[in-house]
Amino acid sequence: MTARPIITGEQAASCYFRTTVDHPHRKALIQVCEPCNEKCAHCFVSATKRGDYMLLDGVRKRLIPQLAEARVNRVTLTGGEPFMHADLLQITADFRAAGMGVGLCTNATMVTDEQIRELAALDAHMNVSLDGFSADSHGKFRGRPEGFDETVETVKRFAKAGILQGLLCTPNNLAQDEEYRELCAFARDQGAKYVLMNPLGEMGRGANSSRKLRRPDDHMRHIRDLTMPFVDDGVDMVHIRFPNDGKPLSGCEAGTIIYVFTKGEVAVCPYLAFAARTKVSQHPDTDFLVGNVWEHDDVAARLDAYGRFGDRWDLGGNDTCGGCAMSSRCGKGCPAAVVAAGHRIGAVDSEQCPVMPHQPRALPVVGVS
Repeated sequence: MTARPIITGEQAASCYFRTTVDHPHRKALIQVCEPCNEKCAHCFVSATKRGDYMLLDGVRKRLIPQLAEARVNRVTLTGGEPFMHADLLQITADFRAAGMGVGLCTNATMVTDEQIRELAALDAHMNVSLDGFSADSHGKFRGRPEGFDETVETVKRFAKAGILQGLLCTPNNLAQDEEYRELCAFARDQGAKYVLMNPLGEMGRGANSSRKLRRPDDHMRHIRDLTMPFVDDGVDMVHIRFPNDGKPLSGCEAGTIIYVFTKGEVAVCPYLAFAARTKVSQHPDTDFLVGNVWEHDDVAARLDAYGRFGDRWDLGGNDTCGGCAMSSRCGKGCPAAVVAAGHRIGAVDSEQCPVMPHQPRALPVVGVS
């Protein structure tokens, strides 16, 4: 399995995702089910308590073979909330039997001790969402105040079983800044390998809630300053799309990180598909979908035919990038952010661009339910 550095000091982290998988291999995020027991204000899939579930037989006979053919060697099982799927452990076991590394992205509120023992035996790893360090922040942000204590206790159980990988955090204005220091101290004490912090995006429910809940730039810089010292304690701090004050941007991971919807559609990037479904998008989602694993037998060939994203689309095809001294060192940022902002691919990722003037994030309105 090939690997590469996730974050470099030379570029601003602009992609919403992180992976060490490199070409020709791929990583797949798999939406094993649509329902979720929480209703997070920022959910880019807009999950509710209703929806479809992948069928175990389809996963075994169609999904896994096609992903293996597409050179996928790592998968992350997600939702909705993946622990709502009755066959989650068997799906995990089947991917492991196919030789793929398996992670689960969970809110950690529905996990039994028996499931933890089985996941440890399968050598799966857990990524847990924790968006503050109190019931008034994390719990309220996710629509279930009681969920905070449940999540914290399950993280401890994951850590004790040796399967805790990382904590995923979306800073929001319901939390006090100091909570992010507490969150990182908790991650360190539980042996988490990383904390990934990712601003609230303009996709899914985030399109409606970001103005009220998203942290302004000065607060995001302060949170970064509060949490960076934990690197010295062995925690990999990953600050995604934080304010960029002078670096060229990282590049797009589309085609390396793919997404499989519960209904079978395969996207070259999770966020591109959801960005294209926002009201302001100038792109149809079909620009970023290559097929359907339940309907097509040649998904691997379709992914290969789509090619590298930067070869298909003219990233940075604008006057600002064309005349920028940093252009040769710049990956042009995130095209999903460009699409979610209502522009065509090729426009500047203005939120991250260090040379293009842009409006700072507005001060949030406090008191949102």
